Amino acid sequence: MIIKPEIVDIGEKLRAVFVPTAGFKTTLITIDLLVPRQNNLAENIILPKILSYSCEKYPDPIALNAEKEALYGAIIGGLTARRGEGSKVELYATCIDNKLALDGEDVSGLCVELLLELLFKPDCEGEAFKADKFELQRRLAVESIESEKNDKRLYSFTRMIETMCSEEVFGIPTDEILDELGKTTPASLYKAHRELLSTASVQISVTGSFNKEKIIEAVRSAFSSVDRHPITTETLFVEEAQDVTSLTEDMEINQSKLVLGYRCGMKNRNDDVYARQVMVDIFGGGPYSRLFTNVREKMSLCYYCSARLYREKGIVAIQSGIEAENRQKVLDEIAAQLEIMKRGEFTDEEFVASKTAICDSLRGIFDTPDGIDSYISSKIDDDINSIEESIAKYEAVTREDVVRAANSMSLDTVYMLRGKEGSDE
Repeated sequence: MIIKPEIVDIGEKLRAVFVPTAGFKTTLITIDLLVPRQNNLAENIILPKILSYSCEKYPDPIALNAEKEALYGAIIGGLTARRGEGSKVELYATCIDNKLALDGEDVSGLCVELLLELLFKPDCEGEAFKADKFELQRRLAVESIESEKNDKRLYSFTRMIETMCSEEVFGIPTDEILDELGKTTPASLYKAHRELLSTASVQISVTGSFNKEKIIEAVRSAFSSVDRHPITTETLFVEEAQDVTSLTEDMEINQSKLVLGYRCGMKNRNDDVYARQVMVDIFGGGPYSRLFTNVREKMSLCYYCSARLYREKGIVAIQSGIEAENRQKVLDEIAAQLEIMKRGEFTDEEFVASKTAICDSLRGIFDTPDGIDSYISSKIDDDINSIEESIAKYEAVTREDVVRAANSMSLDTVYMLRGKEGSDE
C-alpha cells in the first residue's frame, strides 16, 4: 500500500496535509504550531492543556465532553514537544471514521471545526485567561515536570542534555523552566496565545476520511482573523565536540545510570541523515547492535546499553544502566566499539539486519493513524517524502556511508547518576 501525503499550502507557513486511508475505523486530526523554544517557553507548556480543557463556546469540561460525545465519543487533547530548538504546540482529535457515521455525517469536518474553536476562542476574561483554570493547568504542568525525576533513566538523559547544551537553547535546564512557570500569569498566557497564532509555522494534518475542500476553507477562514508574521525556527548544530565534559551526581538508587552525548557532525537535521541513522542503529540500535551484543551480552557490563540519534539537534546519546564500579570498563568498551565502526569492521550481517529493521519499522507506520500522523507531524516545516521514498534512501546506504558517519562522531559529555551502596531504587 502506497500512501502519498497531499500537501496544500493555505498561507505563509500555513499548510494542510491530507492522508486518505480506507483501512482504519478512526480519523486522526492534529494542528501543530511551531515557534522558537525560547519564546514564551513556560506559557507554551501550559497552552495546549488549557486550550483543550475548555473554550468560550464550551466553558467547562462537562459542556465540552457533551460535544465530544455527540461526535461519537471523539477524543480531544493537547501537548507540547521539543523539536530541535523549537516548541511544537499541538491540539489533536481522534474520531470515528466518516464511513461509519450515521447518515453520511462529516465527523472529521466537525472535529476540525471543534479544534479551531478551541484554538481561536479560548475561555478568557478580557485579555487574560480565567484565573481558576489557569492555576489548575499551571499546577499540573509543574507537577508533570517535577515527576520526571522519578524516572531515573529520563532524569539522567535530561541532565546530560542540560550539561552538554548548557549554552544552547536546547539545554535550557529544568529548574529554569520551573522558575519561568512560576512567573506566568493569566495575562502573560493570553499574550503568548496571540503570539503563537501570529508567529508559528502551522500544519494541520488529517489521516483517514475527510472533505478536503471543507477543511481547507475552515482553516483559511479561522486564520484570516489573525495578522500573521511567522518566525522561522532555527536550531544551532554544533558539528564537533571541543573537549569532554564529565559530571557525576549521587542519588539513593541501586542501578547507576551512565549517559554519553556525542556530536555527530550534522550541519542541519537532514545532513546525511540516512547514513547516520543506519550507523547509530548498527552501533547501538537493537538486539543485533554492537553495544547490545558486546557490552551487555558478552561482557555483562550493563543492564541495558543503547544509542539513539536525535536528528533535530545532531546529537547521539548512549544510555546504559550499570554497576558504579564498572564505569570505566563500560566507557572503554563503548569507545572500542565505536572505533570498530570507524574502521568499518562491523559485519555484513549487522549491516543488513540494521537496514532491514529500520525499513520494517517504517513500513509499520501504515498500521495505525497515529503512526502515519507521527511521521507527518515530525516534518512540520520540512519536505514530506512518502514512506516508500524514505525506505529507498535507507536501502541505498552503503558500508562506506556508515564508516563516514561513524568518523564524524566526537564525544562531548559523560554524565553519571551514581547509586549509593545499599540504597533502594
